[in-house]
Amino acid sequence: MNIWNHPYTLYPGPDPSRAAYGPRQGALLKVVFDQGITGYADLHPWEEFGHSPLEDHLASLGTNHPTALANLALRHARTDAAARRAGVSLFYGLPHVDSHALFTDWTKAPQKTFAECATQGASTAKLKIGRCPEREAIALNRLAGLPLQWRLDANALFTPESLASWLAQLSPQVRQQIEFIEDPCPYDPATWAELSKEEGVPFALDWQIPITPPPWPGAEIIVIKPATQDAFPLALAAAQAGMDMVVTHSMDHPLGRSVARWTAMRLRQRHGKLVRRGGLQAAGLYRDEPGDRALSSHGFGFDELLEQVAWQDAKRMVVPRAIG
Repeated sequence: MNIWNHPYTLYPGPDPSRAAYGPRQGALLKVVFDQGITGYADLHPWEEFGHSPLEDHLASLGTNHPTALANLALRHARTDAAARRAGVSLFYGLPHVDSHALFTDWTKAPQKTFAECATQGASTAKLKIGRCPEREAIALNRLAGLPLQWRLDANALFTPESLASWLAQLSPQVRQQIEFIEDPCPYDPATWAELSKEEGVPFALDWQIPITPPPWPGAEIIVIKPATQDAFPLALAAAQAGMDMVVTHSMDHPLGRSVARWTAMRLRQRHGKLVRRGGLQAAGLYRDEPGDRALSSHGFGFDELLEQVAWQDAKRMVVPRAIG
């Protein structure tokens, strides 16, 4: 197969409460498979969480040993190619999956921002916590009573003791509105199980998923990112263990987010209500977004955008079996 790439940079949107923390980089891939069909995918590593630089993944595409992230992107491209050859959208006939509203620098956002979010149909909002705990507790208490549930993402910034202390600062009403806390502290089965029971708050695993199969004591929910994880076998193992799932994008290119949305819908089709509303929207995250209208075309969508891309650096992969 022949592979072209298009490096891109995504720039934060103008609203600091919803915008990404800074520019993010990745690359779109155009893959012409040996069958003569063409598919597209997104390659978007997170060096902050241990991924190799983008250049390493791109370089691996010309070998018979693509990196795990590059291999996932190639598999998404093959799925996209099959749908484009058939002339169909990958979303046709799949059940809808709602999304939570995503906020980043949320403590400075006026209350009306969240109230508007609720009136527009959202029932859940995801908030990052752990960087300025005292300010976050005050800001969250001010939002008590809004018709929203809170998904709190700590990125393991707390210790068990500091998390318990932080939760004690929240009003009873706010605590009742917490759906779960994602990666509250470094994962330890016994610690998570005890802490979750004592605080009466469910915990979700994201970046710290163990190598061993589930169940994982102390974790009721697993967060699945199709850009970085082999989503379908992971979801099957979680479902067999009775765990709920939340599928999210990786704050990546709209094409990558389209893959996340499709994955959430396919998993809802397979596992039903175990698949909760996802992290699938990105309103305000980046500027100059193409919009959801682009999803309605073939494959994962974005036909017009992909036709305008300046592709570069064609590579020939020697062993296509690496896709799996």
